[in-house]
Amino acid sequence: MDDQRLKVGQVFVAGGPPTITYNPRSELNLEERIQDYLDEGYRILSVSGSTKTGKTVLVRRVIPQGEGIWLSGGAINSSEQFWETIAEHLGLFTSIERSSDSKDETWRTTMGQANVGVLKGGIDKKEIVGTISGEKISRTRNVVTQVREALRGGMTPLIIDDFHYVPQALQMEIVRSLKDLVFDGLRVIVIAVPNRAYDVVRVEREMTGRVQQVSVGFWSQDELAGIARKGFAALKVVDKDEALIARLAEESFASPHLMQDFCLQLCKANGYRYAQDEFRQLVAPDWNSFFADRASMASKSAFDLLARGPRQRTDRKERQLRSGSVTDIYGAVLAAIAHTGPGTELTYEEIRAALKEVLSSDAPQRHEVTRILEEMTKIAANEIPGEPVVDYDVELGKLYISDPYFAFFLRWGVPGLS
Repeated sequence: MDDQRLKVGQVFVAGGPPTITYNPRSELNLEERIQDYLDEGYRILSVSGSTKTGKTVLVRRVIPQGEGIWLSGGAINSSEQFWETIAEHLGLFTSIERSSDSKDETWRTTMGQANVGVLKGGIDKKEIVGTISGEKISRTRNVVTQVREALRGGMTPLIIDDFHYVPQALQMEIVRSLKDLVFDGLRVIVIAVPNRAYDVVRVEREMTGRVQQVSVGFWSQDELAGIARKGFAALKVVDKDEALIARLAEESFASPHLMQDFCLQLCKANGYRYAQDEFRQLVAPDWNSFFADRASMASKSAFDLLARGPRQRTDRKERQLRSGSVTDIYGAVLAAIAHTGPGTELTYEEIRAALKEVLSSDAPQRHEVTRILEEMTKIAANEIPGEPVVDYDVELGKLYISDPYFAFFLRWGVPGLS
Protein backbone atom coordinates (compact mmCIF):
# COMPACT_ATOMS: atom_id res chain seq x y z
CA MET A 1 0.00 0.00 0.00
CA ASP A 2 1.28 3.48 -0.85
CA ASP A 3 2.46 5.62 2.03
CA GLN A 4 -0.27 8.18 2.66
CA ARG A 5 1.89 10.50 4.72
CA LEU A 6 2.66 14.01 3.55
CA LYS A 7 5.57 13.90 1.13
CA VAL A 8 8.52 16.27 1.30
CA GLY A 9 8.00 17.09 -2.38
CA GLN A 10 4.45 18.22 -1.61
CA VAL A 11 5.67 20.67 1.00
CA PHE A 12 8.61 22.24 -0.81
CA VAL A 13 7.49 22.92 -4.38
CA ALA A 14 9.82 25.36 -6.13
CA GLY A 15 7.77 27.62 -8.37
CA GLY A 16 4.64 25.51 -8.09
CA PRO A 17 1.19 26.52 -6.87
CA PRO A 18 0.96 28.07 -3.41
CA THR A 19 1.56 25.42 -0.75
CA ILE A 20 1.66 25.29 3.02
CA THR A 21 5.04 27.04 2.85
CA TYR A 22 3.59 30.00 0.93
CA ASN A 23 4.69 33.27 2.50
CA PRO A 24 2.36 36.21 1.72
CA ARG A 25 4.99 38.70 2.93
CA SER A 26 2.22 40.45 4.80
CA GLU A 27 4.30 43.49 5.74
CA LEU A 28 4.44 44.44 2.04
CA ASN A 29 0.64 44.16 1.58
CA LEU A 30 1.20 42.59 -1.85
CA GLU A 31 -2.01 40.56 -1.98
CA GLU A 32 -4.03 43.49 -0.68
CA ARG A 33 -2.61 45.82 -3.34
CA ILE A 34 -3.55 43.42 -6.12
CA GLN A 35 -7.03 43.00 -4.66
CA ASP A 36 -7.40 46.80 -4.38
CA TYR A 37 -6.58 47.06 -8.07
CA LEU A 38 -9.21 44.46 -8.93
CA ASP A 39 -11.76 46.40 -6.91
CA GLU A 40 -10.91 49.74 -8.52
CA GLY A 41 -9.67 49.05 -12.07
CA TYR A 42 -9.38 51.68 -14.86
CA ARG A 43 -5.61 51.20 -15.02
CA ILE A 44 -3.12 48.55 -16.03
CA LEU A 45 -1.37 46.83 -13.14
CA SER A 46 2.33 46.03 -13.61
CA VAL A 47 3.63 43.41 -11.16
CA SER A 48 7.42 43.38 -11.29
CA GLY A 49 10.18 41.44 -9.63
CA SER A 50 13.35 39.54 -10.45
CA THR A 51 12.91 36.11 -11.95
CA LYS A 52 12.01 33.37 -9.48
CA THR A 53 10.99 35.78 -6.73
CA GLY A 54 7.37 34.60 -6.71
CA LYS A 55 5.60 37.14 -8.97
CA THR A 56 3.41 34.60 -10.73
CA VAL A 57 2.73 32.62 -7.55
CA LEU A 58 1.61 35.84 -5.86
CA VAL A 59 -0.83 36.80 -8.62
CA ARG A 60 -2.18 33.25 -8.84
CA ARG A 61 -2.81 33.34 -5.12
CA VAL A 62 -5.22 36.24 -5.70
CA ILE A 63 -6.44 35.20 -9.17
CA PRO A 64 -6.42 31.41 -9.68
CA GLN A 65 -6.09 30.29 -13.29
CA GLY A 66 -9.78 29.44 -13.52
CA GLU A 67 -10.78 32.97 -12.49
CA GLY A 68 -8.75 34.95 -15.00
CA ILE A 69 -7.57 34.86 -18.60
CA TRP A 70 -3.91 33.85 -18.27
CA LEU A 71 -1.59 34.36 -21.23
CA SER A 72 2.16 33.67 -21.49
CA GLY A 73 4.22 36.45 -23.04
CA GLY A 74 6.68 33.91 -24.38
CA ALA A 75 3.90 32.33 -26.47
CA ILE A 76 2.65 35.58 -28.04
CA ASN A 77 4.30 36.08 -31.41
CA SER A 78 1.69 38.12 -33.26
CA SER A 79 -1.36 40.27 -32.70
CA GLU A 80 -3.54 37.62 -34.35
CA GLN A 81 -2.25 34.97 -31.98
CA PHE A 82 -2.92 37.25 -29.01
CA TRP A 83 -6.60 37.73 -29.89
CA GLU A 84 -7.19 34.15 -30.98
CA THR A 85 -5.74 32.84 -27.71
CA ILE A 86 -8.15 35.01 -25.73
CA ALA A 87 -11.03 33.81 -27.92
CA GLU A 88 -10.13 30.22 -27.07
CA HIS A 89 -9.99 31.04 -23.35
CA LEU A 90 -13.46 32.60 -23.58
CA GLY A 91 -14.84 29.75 -25.66
CA LEU A 92 -15.97 32.10 -28.41
CA PHE A 93 -17.13 30.81 -31.81
CA THR A 94 -15.47 32.76 -34.55
CA SER A 95 -17.58 31.45 -37.46
CA ILE A 96 -21.30 31.06 -38.15
CA GLU A 97 -22.74 28.46 -40.52
CA ARG A 98 -26.38 28.24 -41.56
CA SER A 99 -27.92 25.60 -43.80
CA SER A 100 -31.45 24.88 -45.08
CA ASP A 101 -32.91 22.05 -47.21
CA SER A 102 -36.15 22.03 -49.23
CA LYS A 103 -37.80 19.11 -50.99
CA ASP A 104 -40.51 19.37 -53.65
CA GLU A 105 -42.21 16.22 -55.00
CA THR A 106 -44.83 15.98 -57.77
CA TRP A 107 -46.79 12.78 -58.19
CA ARG A 108 -47.94 11.94 -61.69
CA THR A 109 -50.35 9.08 -62.48
CA THR A 110 -50.50 7.65 -66.04
CA MET A 111 -52.38 4.84 -67.64
CA GLY A 112 -50.50 2.19 -69.55
CA GLN A 113 -50.72 -1.30 -71.01
CA ALA A 114 -48.85 -4.31 -69.78
CA ASN A 115 -48.44 -7.65 -71.57
CA VAL A 116 -48.44 -10.47 -69.07
CA GLY A 117 -48.41 -13.77 -70.98
CA VAL A 118 -51.56 -13.85 -73.19
CA LEU A 119 -53.50 -11.53 -70.90
CA LYS A 120 -53.93 -7.87 -71.52
CA GLY A 121 -55.05 -5.36 -68.98
CA GLY A 122 -54.74 -1.77 -67.86
CA ILE A 123 -52.48 -0.73 -64.97
CA ASP A 124 -51.76 2.47 -63.13
CA LYS A 125 -48.20 3.83 -63.37
CA LYS A 126 -47.00 6.29 -60.76
CA GLU A 127 -44.02 8.49 -61.44
CA ILE A 128 -42.29 10.69 -58.88
CA VAL A 129 -40.78 13.88 -60.18
CA GLY A 130 -39.02 15.84 -57.47
CA THR A 131 -36.39 18.46 -56.73
CA ILE A 132 -34.15 18.71 -53.69
CA SER A 133 -32.32 21.93 -53.08
CA GLY A 134 -29.84 22.86 -50.32
CA GLU A 135 -28.42 26.17 -49.16
CA LYS A 136 -25.40 26.64 -46.88
CA ILE A 137 -24.19 30.01 -45.69
CA SER A 138 -20.89 30.36 -43.81
CA ARG A 139 -19.61 33.60 -42.34
CA THR A 140 -16.49 34.20 -40.29
CA ARG A 141 -16.76 36.74 -37.52
CA ASN A 142 -13.92 39.19 -36.91
CA VAL A 143 -12.00 37.72 -33.98
CA VAL A 144 -10.77 41.04 -32.61
CA THR A 145 -14.26 42.56 -32.66
CA GLN A 146 -15.80 39.54 -31.01
CA VAL A 147 -13.17 39.34 -28.25
CA ARG A 148 -13.38 43.07 -27.56
CA GLU A 149 -17.17 42.78 -27.21
CA ALA A 150 -16.73 39.96 -24.73
CA LEU A 151 -14.06 41.78 -22.72
CA ARG A 152 -15.61 45.22 -22.60
CA GLY A 153 -16.73 46.08 -19.12
CA GLY A 154 -16.17 42.51 -17.97
CA MET A 155 -14.87 41.67 -14.53
CA THR A 156 -12.70 38.73 -15.65
CA PRO A 157 -9.11 40.02 -15.46
CA LEU A 158 -6.62 39.53 -18.29
CA ILE A 159 -3.14 38.55 -17.08
CA ILE A 160 -0.09 38.55 -19.37
CA ASP A 161 2.75 36.72 -17.63
CA ASP A 162 6.34 37.40 -18.74
CA PHE A 163 5.22 40.52 -20.62
CA HIS A 164 8.89 41.39 -21.23
CA TYR A 165 9.09 38.40 -23.60
CA VAL A 166 6.64 40.06 -25.99
CA PRO A 167 8.51 41.94 -28.78
CA GLN A 168 8.42 45.68 -28.15
CA ALA A 169 6.55 46.54 -31.36
CA LEU A 170 3.91 43.96 -30.47
CA GLN A 171 3.74 45.30 -26.91
CA MET A 172 2.79 48.68 -28.33
CA GLU A 173 0.12 47.17 -30.55
CA ILE A 174 -1.39 45.17 -27.67
CA VAL A 175 -1.38 48.07 -25.20
CA ARG A 176 -2.97 50.44 -27.71
CA SER A 177 -5.68 47.94 -28.56
CA LEU A 178 -6.47 47.37 -24.86
CA LYS A 179 -6.36 51.01 -23.81
CA ASP A 180 -10.03 51.85 -24.36
CA LEU A 181 -11.10 48.54 -22.80
CA VAL A 182 -9.08 49.40 -19.70
CA PHE A 183 -10.80 52.79 -19.56
CA ASP A 184 -14.12 50.92 -19.77
CA GLY A 185 -13.24 48.76 -16.79
CA LEU A 186 -11.27 45.76 -18.06
CA ARG A 187 -8.65 44.65 -15.52
CA VAL A 188 -5.30 44.01 -17.21
CA ILE A 189 -2.25 42.75 -15.28
CA VAL A 190 1.21 42.40 -16.79
CA ILE A 191 3.98 40.52 -14.99
CA ALA A 192 7.59 41.49 -15.81
CA VAL A 193 11.14 41.74 -14.50
CA PRO A 194 12.07 45.01 -12.70
CA ASN A 195 14.08 46.65 -15.47
CA ARG A 196 11.13 46.09 -17.83
CA ALA A 197 8.41 47.09 -15.36
CA TYR A 198 7.64 50.33 -17.22
CA ASP A 199 7.37 48.75 -20.67
CA VAL A 200 3.66 49.63 -20.79
CA VAL A 201 4.38 53.34 -20.39
CA ARG A 202 7.41 53.28 -22.65
CA VAL A 203 5.57 51.76 -25.60
CA GLU A 204 2.44 53.89 -25.12
CA ARG A 205 2.96 57.32 -23.59
CA GLU A 206 -0.77 57.90 -23.23
CA MET A 207 -0.76 55.24 -20.49
CA THR A 208 1.32 57.54 -18.24
CA GLY A 209 -0.67 57.87 -15.03
CA ARG A 210 -2.75 54.86 -16.00
CA VAL A 211 -0.27 52.22 -14.86
CA GLN A 212 -0.15 51.03 -11.25
CA GLN A 213 3.08 49.42 -10.04
CA VAL A 214 3.44 46.59 -7.54
CA SER A 215 7.05 45.57 -6.93
CA VAL A 216 7.59 42.12 -5.45
CA GLY A 217 11.24 42.86 -4.63
CA PHE A 218 13.94 40.62 -3.25
CA TRP A 219 13.18 38.38 -0.29
CA SER A 220 14.78 39.11 3.06
CA GLN A 221 16.66 36.46 5.02
CA ASP A 222 13.82 36.22 7.52
CA GLU A 223 11.19 35.84 4.77
CA LEU A 224 13.19 33.00 3.25
CA ALA A 225 13.62 31.45 6.70
CA GLY A 226 9.82 31.50 7.06
CA ILE A 227 9.55 29.01 4.19
CA ALA A 228 11.78 26.55 6.05
CA ARG A 229 10.05 27.05 9.39
CA LYS A 230 6.59 26.27 7.97
CA GLY A 231 7.77 23.32 5.93
CA PHE A 232 9.90 21.74 8.65
CA ALA A 233 7.03 22.05 11.14
CA ALA A 234 4.63 20.32 8.74
CA LEU A 235 7.13 17.48 8.23
CA LYS A 236 8.05 17.25 11.92
CA VAL A 237 11.74 17.86 11.39
CA VAL A 238 13.67 20.25 13.60
CA ASP A 239 16.50 22.75 13.15
CA LYS A 240 16.92 23.58 16.81
CA ASP A 241 19.07 26.72 16.64
CA GLU A 242 18.10 27.52 13.00
CA ALA A 243 21.74 27.46 11.94
CA LEU A 244 20.84 25.27 8.96
CA ILE A 245 17.98 27.56 7.97
CA ALA A 246 20.28 30.60 8.14
CA ARG A 247 22.84 28.93 5.86
CA LEU A 248 20.20 27.95 3.29
CA ALA A 249 18.72 31.46 3.29
CA GLU A 250 22.18 33.00 2.89
CA GLU A 251 22.85 30.94 -0.25
CA SER A 252 19.42 31.47 -1.83
CA PHE A 253 20.17 34.78 -3.56
CA ALA A 254 16.88 36.22 -2.28
CA SER A 255 14.94 33.60 -4.27
CA PRO A 256 12.09 31.59 -2.67
CA HIS A 257 12.51 29.03 -5.49
CA LEU A 258 16.08 28.29 -4.45
CA MET A 259 15.09 28.21 -0.76
CA GLN A 260 12.33 25.68 -1.49
CA ASP A 261 14.75 23.47 -3.40
CA PHE A 262 17.42 23.68 -0.70
CA CYS A 263 14.92 22.69 2.01
CA LEU A 264 13.71 19.77 -0.09
CA GLN A 265 17.24 18.49 -0.68
CA LEU A 266 18.26 18.95 2.97
CA CYS A 267 15.36 16.77 4.11
CA LYS A 268 16.27 14.11 1.55
CA ALA A 269 19.95 14.26 2.57
CA ASN A 270 18.79 13.47 6.11
CA GLY A 271 16.74 10.52 4.85
CA TYR A 272 13.35 12.20 5.36
CA ARG A 273 11.02 11.87 2.38
CA TYR A 274 7.75 11.90 4.34
CA ALA A 275 6.36 13.64 7.40
CA GLN A 276 7.68 11.97 10.53
CA ASP A 277 5.60 10.40 13.30
CA GLU A 278 7.53 12.39 15.89
CA PHE A 279 9.88 15.37 15.72
CA ARG A 280 13.35 14.53 14.46
CA GLN A 281 16.49 16.66 14.36
CA LEU A 282 18.08 17.70 11.06
CA VAL A 283 21.87 17.55 10.77
CA ALA A 284 24.11 19.60 8.52
CA PRO A 285 25.41 17.99 5.35
CA ASP A 286 28.83 18.63 3.83
CA TRP A 287 27.96 22.11 2.64
CA ASN A 288 30.49 22.29 -0.18
CA SER A 289 29.27 19.14 -1.87
CA PHE A 290 25.63 19.94 -1.00
CA PHE A 291 25.66 23.28 -2.80
CA ALA A 292 27.90 22.10 -5.64
CA ASP A 293 25.40 19.31 -6.33
CA ARG A 294 22.58 21.86 -6.53
CA ALA A 295 24.26 23.83 -9.35
CA SER A 296 21.87 23.62 -12.29
CA MET A 297 23.00 22.03 -15.55
CA ALA A 298 20.82 24.55 -17.38
CA SER A 299 22.87 27.33 -15.80
CA LYS A 300 26.05 25.55 -16.90
CA SER A 301 24.86 25.74 -20.50
CA ALA A 302 24.26 29.46 -20.09
CA PHE A 303 27.69 29.89 -18.50
CA ASP A 304 29.39 28.01 -21.34
CA LEU A 305 27.73 30.20 -23.96
CA LEU A 306 28.75 33.40 -22.18
CA ALA A 307 32.30 32.14 -21.58
CA ARG A 308 32.63 31.23 -25.25
CA GLY A 309 31.43 34.65 -26.39
CA PRO A 310 30.58 35.38 -30.01
CA ARG A 311 32.19 33.11 -32.57
CA GLN A 312 35.26 34.67 -34.15
CA ARG A 313 38.30 33.53 -36.11
CA THR A 314 41.13 35.27 -34.27
CA ASP A 315 42.45 33.84 -31.03
CA ARG A 316 41.78 35.89 -27.92
CA LYS A 317 44.50 37.02 -25.57
CA GLU A 318 45.05 34.64 -22.66
CA ARG A 319 44.31 35.94 -19.17
CA GLN A 320 45.94 34.43 -16.07
CA LEU A 321 43.74 34.24 -12.96
CA ARG A 322 45.20 34.33 -9.45
CA SER A 323 43.56 30.93 -8.90
CA GLY A 324 45.97 29.52 -11.49
CA SER A 325 43.42 29.07 -14.25
CA VAL A 326 44.03 30.44 -17.74
CA THR A 327 41.14 31.95 -19.64
CA ASP A 328 40.32 34.81 -22.03
CA ILE A 329 38.61 38.14 -21.41
CA TYR A 330 35.13 36.56 -21.35
CA GLY A 331 36.20 34.07 -18.69
CA ALA A 332 37.97 36.84 -16.78
CA VAL A 333 34.83 39.00 -16.68
CA LEU A 334 32.74 36.05 -15.48
CA ALA A 335 35.36 35.33 -12.83
CA ALA A 336 35.18 38.95 -11.69
CA ILE A 337 31.39 38.82 -11.49
CA ALA A 338 31.57 35.59 -9.48
CA HIS A 339 34.16 37.18 -7.17
CA THR A 340 31.61 39.79 -6.04
CA GLY A 341 29.54 37.08 -4.38
CA PRO A 342 28.14 37.42 -6.98
CA GLY A 343 26.05 40.52 -6.50
CA THR A 344 22.81 40.58 -8.47
CA GLU A 345 23.28 44.27 -9.41
CA LEU A 346 26.81 45.40 -10.19
CA THR A 347 28.17 48.73 -11.37
CA TYR A 348 31.00 48.89 -13.88
CA GLU A 349 33.29 50.16 -11.09
CA GLU A 350 32.52 47.07 -8.96
CA ILE A 351 33.26 44.75 -11.89
CA ARG A 352 36.46 46.65 -12.67
CA ALA A 353 37.62 46.38 -9.05
CA ALA A 354 36.86 42.64 -9.03
CA LEU A 355 38.87 42.17 -12.25
CA LYS A 356 41.90 43.65 -10.54
CA GLU A 357 41.50 41.15 -7.71
CA VAL A 358 41.02 38.00 -9.79
CA LEU A 359 43.61 38.69 -12.49
CA SER A 360 47.34 38.21 -11.94
CA SER A 361 47.98 40.72 -14.75
CA ASP A 362 46.67 44.19 -15.54
CA ALA A 363 42.91 44.57 -15.91
CA PRO A 364 41.55 45.24 -19.42
CA GLN A 365 40.57 48.76 -20.45
CA ARG A 366 37.11 50.16 -19.78
CA HIS A 367 35.98 49.97 -23.40
CA GLU A 368 37.02 46.31 -23.54
CA VAL A 369 35.01 45.43 -20.43
CA THR A 370 31.88 47.29 -21.51
CA ARG A 371 32.09 45.68 -24.96
CA ILE A 372 32.22 42.23 -23.33
CA LEU A 373 29.25 43.04 -21.08
CA GLU A 374 27.24 44.20 -24.09
CA GLU A 375 28.14 41.05 -26.04
CA MET A 376 27.13 38.88 -23.09
CA THR A 377 23.80 40.69 -22.94
CA LYS A 378 23.18 39.91 -26.63
CA ILE A 379 24.07 36.25 -26.12
CA ALA A 380 21.81 36.02 -23.05
CA ALA A 381 18.89 37.53 -24.98
CA ASN A 382 19.32 35.68 -28.29
CA GLU A 383 21.01 32.35 -27.60
CA ILE A 384 19.98 31.28 -24.10
CA PRO A 385 16.38 30.05 -23.63
CA GLY A 386 14.23 31.64 -20.96
CA GLU A 387 14.93 34.70 -18.85
CA PRO A 388 18.16 36.53 -19.86
CA VAL A 389 20.65 35.53 -17.17
CA VAL A 390 22.57 38.81 -17.48
CA ASP A 391 21.50 42.24 -18.72
CA TYR A 392 23.89 45.19 -18.96
CA ASP A 393 22.31 48.65 -19.02
CA VAL A 394 24.70 50.86 -20.98
CA GLU A 395 23.13 54.15 -19.86
CA LEU A 396 23.26 53.27 -16.16
CA GLY A 397 26.54 51.37 -16.41
CA LYS A 398 24.99 48.58 -14.38
CA LEU A 399 24.90 44.80 -14.84
CA TYR A 400 21.84 42.86 -13.66
CA ILE A 401 22.03 39.14 -12.95
CA SER A 402 18.38 38.40 -13.59
CA ASP A 403 18.41 34.69 -12.75
CA PRO A 404 19.30 33.68 -9.17
CA TYR A 405 20.03 30.15 -10.37
CA PHE A 406 22.74 31.56 -12.62
CA ALA A 407 24.16 33.63 -9.77
CA PHE A 408 24.18 30.49 -7.64
CA PHE A 409 25.99 28.60 -10.41
CA LEU A 410 28.68 31.27 -10.59
CA ARG A 411 29.22 30.84 -6.86
CA TRP A 412 29.19 27.04 -6.67
CA GLY A 413 29.21 25.49 -10.12
CA VAL A 414 32.67 26.43 -11.46
CA PRO A 415 35.50 25.42 -9.10
CA GLY A 416 38.44 27.81 -9.18
CA LEU A 417 36.56 30.40 -11.24
CA SER A 418 37.47 33.27 -8.95
